[in-house]
Amino acid sequence: MIKLADIRKHAARRPGHVAVVDGEVRLTWANLADKVARVATAIEERLPDIRPARAVFVAENRWELVVAMAAVSSLGIPCVGLDYSAGPEATAGALEQLRPTVIISTSAQRAVLTEVGWPEGRDVLDIRLDSDPPRNAPGVAFTDLLLSEPGEPRPVEQPFEAFSFTSGTSGIPKLVIRRSSFEARRFADLVDQYSFDEDDVHLVTVPLYHASGPGWARIFLSLGGTVVLGPYDDTAALIRLIQDEGVSTTLMVPPVLKRVVAHPASEHLHKTSRLHFVLSGGRHLNRWVVNNTWDRLGPVLHLYYGTTETGVNVMIGPEELHVAPCRSGRPMPGNTIAVLDPENRPVPKGMRGRVAIASYQLMDAYATAEPEFLDLDHGGRIQRFLLTGDSGFIDEAGRLELTGRNDGVSKATGGKPLDVNVFGLENDLMDLPCVRETAVLRTKLPDTGEEVLIVPFAPVSPERLESGGRAVTAACTRRVPCLPAYVVPVEAIPYSPTGKVRAARLLETVLPLVRAEAATRRSGLVPA
Repeated sequence: MIKLADIRKHAARRPGHVAVVDGEVRLTWANLADKVARVATAIEERLPDIRPARAVFVAENRWELVVAMAAVSSLGIPCVGLDYSAGPEATAGALEQLRPTVIISTSAQRAVLTEVGWPEGRDVLDIRLDSDPPRNAPGVAFTDLLLSEPGEPRPVEQPFEAFSFTSGTSGIPKLVIRRSSFEARRFADLVDQYSFDEDDVHLVTVPLYHASGPGWARIFLSLGGTVVLGPYDDTAALIRLIQDEGVSTTLMVPPVLKRVVAHPASEHLHKTSRLHFVLSGGRHLNRWVVNNTWDRLGPVLHLYYGTTETGVNVMIGPEELHVAPCRSGRPMPGNTIAVLDPENRPVPKGMRGRVAIASYQLMDAYATAEPEFLDLDHGGRIQRFLLTGDSGFIDEAGRLELTGRNDGVSKATGGKPLDVNVFGLENDLMDLPCVRETAVLRTKLPDTGEEVLIVPFAPVSPERLESGGRAVTAACTRRVPCLPAYVVPVEAIPYSPTGKVRAARLLETVLPLVRAEAATRRSGLVPA
């Protein structure tokens, strides 16, 4: 998050300009500077002596969290958020990797910390953003921190580190570690390419525990603009904020963007809003969403691809996205994309394989695992690449298209291709008029080890369930004939607040039905 020194520069230049909007709360740059100085001073006085100092938050988006993040950042303490919807096992695993010395939480999300036994007797500064700690319990209320006199907080003496967590949608999130900052270079590249400035108003629609939330908010705060905290789960409220606050830029994950452009109130936003840059990334940005976004919001949609480990790597703009909706884009400055075969050799354009990325934004390490780095001769020079868990191909125009999430592409066996275009199949299914949403999961059946596609889908209405099932099955057979598909109707696809499919939760729901159908197929009662 932005540091106190930069906040004070903006406060001196335009003290009355609004920096942060959270519902009825509007913090000017002068307000923000005062509050961050008070909180940073108070934290410095109370900070445990343990080094390295690290901060974590388990809290929903609110202005107090922005102040707290800016305060610990001003002290040189790395700060990272936890997905409060991920459950106790993921939370405990993440905390064990990070070992924080500062914990920031709200009463709504406190239960998961209590359930996993944090901080409970540890030498930790426990900050409660919206409540007082219980009587005789350790911890401090955020309101008490604000009572401190604003001072000149000094950064702690420790090596630079930056942290982020992978999504953990199918297991324990991994802690990603960087030991040098790339922020200045990425900031300059994005501002230069997209002409962002101090008059921009950025709407935050993702939880700040996701790296993209504070990452993009920091750009506009660094410019002296305005950041609006919006409720990702209230579509009507997001649309009102876009209009009422003069929002000019925003990042929306595909499920949120889909809801916005399907809402009746968004019909005239292309004429009534200031939007000039809308960013999205991830799965299910199908042709319908792309076209409807153009109709409702105008030519403003940009799609990006990046990972927690590699940063923001490719981007595609509205005009090109309109004619090539499945593409993720072209490499941004300072990034190289390679697609590799099972022996880690580059493959020709148009051939699918494992995606590898070279970038100035690459991670240095995981806390508990070894990343897969390799040095490749690419473009006449040796570059360091990180092997991702994604597969895809590069088209003749140099654009990347992702085709699936594999955690490593296996060799072709039994006549099966190197990689199945799972995302392409998902896009085909999302274009069916009987399908509201779906996810294609490539996995192995636990009983037999057979590799299959499991395809949960939500029909547009109960009346379309049977016909929808037939249509989805036919599309799977046509697009991926090499793998048996198990099509299962569900009420909805579970997403995380950051737009990721909750794969583990989804599999747990549908696997009993799949196993029963697989047994029936093996018995020969129905054709496979």
